[in-house]
Amino acid sequence: MYLLKARLRDSLYQSGLVCLAISLFFFCLPFFTTIKGDHQFGLFIASFAMTLIYFFMVLFQRKRLEDENRIHYTFLFLILFLVSAFSLNREMAVFEDSAGWFSALLVTSCVNYAAFAYADVLPKWTVHLMSFISGVSWAIFAYLSIYLLPIYALGAVGFFLLGVSLHAFVPLLFTIYSLRLVSKTAQSERKYWWSFLSGLTMAVAFVIGFAMMWNDTKKEINNVWYDSMKKENDLPEWVHVAQKVPDNFFTRKLLRTDLVYSVPDFTRENSFWNILGNSLDETKKHDPLVMTAEFLTGKLHLTGNIKIKILKSMYELKHEAQDRLWSGDHLLTSNVNTEVRFWPDCNMTYTEKTVTVSNNDPEVRWKSPEEALYTFYMPEGAVVTSLSLWINGNEEKAILTTKEKADSAYKTIVGKERRDPSVVHWQEGNSVSVRVFPVLPGESRKFKIGITAPLERVKGKLRYENIYFKGPEWNDASENILIDFEQPVNEFQMPASFTSMSRQLYKRQGKYEPRWNMLINDPGLVNCSFSFDEHTYSLLPYRRKLATVDFQKIYLDVNKAWSKSEFNQVIGLATDKKVYVYDSVIKELNEENKDELWEKLHGKQFGLFPLFEIKEAGQSLLVTKNTTVSPSLDDLEGSVFMEKTKSFLQDDKRINLYDLGTDLSPYLRSFKELRVFQYDKGDMSQLQGLLQHNYFPEDSENDNEVIIHRSDMVIHKTGGTSPPSGPDHLMRLFSYNHIMQKLGRGQLLSRALDDSLVEEARKAYVVTPVSSLVVLETQMDYDRFDIHDANTSLGNASIQSKGAVPEPHEWAIIIVTFLLMTYLVIKNKLRFTK
Repeated sequence: MYLLKARLRDSLYQSGLVCLAISLFFFCLPFFTTIKGDHQFGLFIASFAMTLIYFFMVLFQRKRLEDENRIHYTFLFLILFLVSAFSLNREMAVFEDSAGWFSALLVTSCVNYAAFAYADVLPKWTVHLMSFISGVSWAIFAYLSIYLLPIYALGAVGFFLLGVSLHAFVPLLFTIYSLRLVSKTAQSERKYWWSFLSGLTMAVAFVIGFAMMWNDTKKEINNVWYDSMKKENDLPEWVHVAQKVPDNFFTRKLLRTDLVYSVPDFTRENSFWNILGNSLDETKKHDPLVMTAEFLTGKLHLTGNIKIKILKSMYELKHEAQDRLWSGDHLLTSNVNTEVRFWPDCNMTYTEKTVTVSNNDPEVRWKSPEEALYTFYMPEGAVVTSLSLWINGNEEKAILTTKEKADSAYKTIVGKERRDPSVVHWQEGNSVSVRVFPVLPGESRKFKIGITAPLERVKGKLRYENIYFKGPEWNDASENILIDFEQPVNEFQMPASFTSMSRQLYKRQGKYEPRWNMLINDPGLVNCSFSFDEHTYSLLPYRRKLATVDFQKIYLDVNKAWSKSEFNQVIGLATDKKVYVYDSVIKELNEENKDELWEKLHGKQFGLFPLFEIKEAGQSLLVTKNTTVSPSLDDLEGSVFMEKTKSFLQDDKRINLYDLGTDLSPYLRSFKELRVFQYDKGDMSQLQGLLQHNYFPEDSENDNEVIIHRSDMVIHKTGGTSPPSGPDHLMRLFSYNHIMQKLGRGQLLSRALDDSLVEEARKAYVVTPVSSLVVLETQMDYDRFDIHDANTSLGNASIQSKGAVPEPHEWAIIIVTFLLMTYLVIKNKLRFTK
């Protein structure tokens, strides 16, 4: 208690704490508010000023300080100096943003050092713990001292600049004075040295253990890479790495070295430590464990592009790896406004998301523009049907045109003229990309995207999955959600955060939540139709048409998603049929090899079954169960594997595919979109029935009928018109799925494009592989790129629209009725005045 009172009466010590509190306030300010670039350096000056003030206070009073207490004033000064150094690093970056664990350890170390001022009155076990932490801290500051070795000379030469360059020596000072602090503390108890050395030993042992595990993972990746290079493979080497390496903590970090994590520069082309350009849309990081492990074990023998391909295949990083025309480093998603309209009787929804993206770059004076890139993930069969961009405060709606024209206009304007465009493109795997430019520092942009989607039918219920996105950071984004049921719903399940505004209207306000869903009672398809341009689009329930198939061969797409029991069950169901798996070559399963092949194939992260190895496709069945990751068809383009696949598909064969899982991989999903498969999905008992009776569903899609499997419904097109009882989204869904049906494998095989498909997309206003929506700033821009709106089309979908668009003859009746009513009103008025 005496020591505590003494510290509280010590004006110099109290002044140090006050200076530290002020310095931390200025250092932490950017975490809570946006600071302009010309003010960022001012924050460093404020922190550095506190350091200098306290330094001179200690210097002027050094003669009256007791020898035993000087070390504690020194550490208060060093902590101030460290805060100032990290503040300076924001302006003159020596290393990237620290890993979270490293930042936490630095804070813990500083608190621990400050606590030594009270060591004399603390229990011995507490001081032992503090000494142990000091040992760990010494290892950290020793690492930083070595890290900064290359700039010591610069720091020494430039010390006359008010000592700014001396920040480079802060870690070295910590390592020196840490030893002096422990030495002073151990004067009363020599065992404190053992606690210090225990902490240091544990830290070093942990780093060595980490490096050994790092090296083991690196060797495994390198071995798979070199083994695949030695063999003649149809697949690229990187695919084998993505399939076979373990999906663990070390793999995820290793594959991000050079891309996200800074690493040593063994070429010495720049400095001892080198931070390379970031090809992933992730914040660059400085992780001492990664840096040290890379230094001790050498580089991974993969190029940056290969790493990106592996990451995309293993971790759904397609969005992060997309090419950019401009950076988006300082962008964040600040608000999302979601409106959903349900048509339960028609088993479909229309979702509008209005997104506000802000640029928090502090360098406002330089007005450096940035590009916002979003990827929206949609359910199977869904399609983008509207896009808007706010320009000068006004909502400007997009025009639908060919993908080539939209892409050319966007890249020309963004790359050379730097004005206001936005574009949405179709992507493989039920996703679309949205680009918005420019987003200037300190400003925000707003865009709106509309998506028409069928509901998924699940055990007598209809399920709506929120359409989520990847893009600029959204952790602090707010969201308003409004759900409107076009028809009353008796039973439904939705998140508890929603509140009722009426029987058919519900809302939610709060933080943005990407993943949520709701279930509603399935009323069945009730008289749902829509007419446009002399055609009527009607909904019908999907009834599987079973065709007789004499299955002779069963192919299993085995990977880590399978269980051993499923593997054995399928083999048991195919007692009178030949069963095959793919292990570099097709192999027939038997009692002698099935266990060995199971162990080998079950270790694969994803399946990539070669369709061209299926013989007699009409009498064969491919059974799959997959994870949600795999390479896309675009990723495999140019490989021998893909060329053989294209050659196989030239004959317009359709493969019987049975899915035991919940989702297809991107690889198989793309083929399904292109109508390569006769597809069915179910459990083991349903598969047993199909194999026993030699039946398999036969899709009967044609120019007048499309099937949406996840919704168990068919959209039928007929000639003539009828009074509309459903929304225009019926026609939009039909057109999108019909275009995908007609493109089919022809898109993969680069067959000549049928112009009628572009016209169909333009009429329905749907984004497809051949059409995109684009917003340009002026009409002159549209004219320059020959982009014109269709004379007869549904136009951009809208949440306000009920969906029924009158036919031309209906417009005529409306106009005649209006004129007649106007005539009668005027006639009555004239009669009254007489």
